[in-house]
Amino acid sequence: MRPSLFQTRLPHGTTRCDVCQWRCELAPGETGRCQVRQNVDGVVEYAADGWVSAATIVGIEDARMWHFFPDSQVFAVGSYGTPFPTRQSEAYTRPPTDTAPRIISPERIVETALKRLCRGVLWTYNDPIISLEWLLDGLKFARANSRYAVIASSGLWTPEAVQVCGPYLDGLRLDMLGFSDNAYTQLGGIEEWRGILAGVERLRETWNTHIEVTLTLRRAVNDDVEQITALAGWIARTLGSLTPLHLLLPANSNANVGEAMAIAREAGLHFVYGPDPQQPTRCPKCTWVTIQRNEGVTDLVEVINDSCRHCGTALGLRNSIFQRQTPYELPE
Repeated sequence: MRPSLFQTRLPHGTTRCDVCQWRCELAPGETGRCQVRQNVDGVVEYAADGWVSAATIVGIEDARMWHFFPDSQVFAVGSYGTPFPTRQSEAYTRPPTDTAPRIISPERIVETALKRLCRGVLWTYNDPIISLEWLLDGLKFARANSRYAVIASSGLWTPEAVQVCGPYLDGLRLDMLGFSDNAYTQLGGIEEWRGILAGVERLRETWNTHIEVTLTLRRAVNDDVEQITALAGWIARTLGSLTPLHLLLPANSNANVGEAMAIAREAGLHFVYGPDPQQPTRCPKCTWVTIQRNEGVTDLVEVINDSCRHCGTALGLRNSIFQRQTPYELPE
């Protein structure tokens, strides 16, 4: 356990945790919604420091980061805790109580990535923002060892957390639940969700963090024309029209993903992908296939740096940790 990086003592005897946007006010002995931060004698402690729920080596495309270091291998690791306990499996939501936890230090995470020839580290499985202190140490070690640092998150972090992570964060897969109060109330149990957008906008504006957005379509909850149009419009206006949007489907879903993809493109996005893992990336100007994906193999067939080899159009690809000037708008 170690003290939470951001916390505020309140005058009525509680302490507020300022890591995620719930900002839980905890009396001594109480645990936050994340299940891993608790008030111990007036100090909010992170109880799962270094605890590992899962770790494996995967292709970055498996994590739905298709314009971020394409065809690279990444060490994917996660801990416990999430701001939306109903949205992830119990295994990654609640720490084990009947077995000793597996512990891995941030240094060991990066050493593993180096030894296994991974280009970077992906913090995923749980929502890594809940593991802020462990995550931040890992981000710093990754960048110090020339490994890229990327997370998969719902984005429900506070401005304080964004500020400390932003300088070291190369990529973010933003997992949206929808784009309406109703969708976030039904799927996440939260009414105030637009702070997510503010944090993501700051990552792009201040550090030009590479961002890809996912939305798992659920019939009559987040798949209507208004929400898809609003989500795609926000992405195009604030993150850039070359920002990828991945529209996914849960098991046994009857949502119309083809219609949703067409709506998102009409709203201004050039790269909208469905659930199929073998979709190619086409140049938004000349339509040539620039990245081919087939049976787990990714081939950059017509790419020079981050542009189309055929016509020179920017593709919004991030493929260097030393340059953050990737353009995410289609040139005039």
